[in-house]
Amino acid sequence: MKTDLKIAHLLCTRLCHDLAGPIGAISAGVELMGIGAEMIDDETISLLSGSAGAAFRKLKFLREAFGWSGGSSAKFDDLERTLIEYIYATSGLSGAPTLEWPMQEGLERVAERLGNSGPQIVSNLALLGLECMHSCETLSLTVTFAADALDVVVVNRTTTERTSKLREDTEAAISSPGGAPMTAQNVQAHLTRSLVMGTGGALAIRDDGGGAVLTAHWP
Repeated sequence: MKTDLKIAHLLCTRLCHDLAGPIGAISAGVELMGIGAEMIDDETISLLSGSAGAAFRKLKFLREAFGWSGGSSAKFDDLERTLIEYIYATSGLSGAPTLEWPMQEGLERVAERLGNSGPQIVSNLALLGLECMHSCETLSLTVTFAADALDVVVVNRTTTERTSKLREDTEAAISSPGGAPMTAQNVQAHLTRSLVMGTGGALAIRDDGGGAVLTAHWP
């Protein structure tokens, strides 16, 4: 199977997995409504509202990350809020991580260099940084630039030793993609690498002992 087609298939698999939970909860609530009004209580209404909101927030961000980026201009205006909403929609019992967002000047440099692809690439770098370890307490994004060179650095920090190791499938997808089987779990890493390389950049990831450091570099 051609690589692009396989990426598309696996991204669809991932999307279905991400949305199955909240949509299943909505379906269960609607079934209760069909049984009778006496089955509807505040808890059911709260479940429906929360699940619908979670599904919407997930879709809004994943559309930015996985959708077509061929618009007329590169816009970062709503991306920070969209990412924050996604983080809260996907956070587990450990709570949502803190997000440190780049300065506006840095985002402007990204837009100048990458054009319409800028928001999509930053979205995928953020998502990859969030998921490259099994937990995240702080997710920071910084942009550095000098002359024509541009770097977007994403750092995932956590103090939980058990979950502070870089995922092997993610590292392999970035460092040695030819030897890393593409799966629904690491397809987003393959996609991010392809997007960065497609705009003339290079992508690297490393475990620095206290977290993961993801660097996208454009010379």
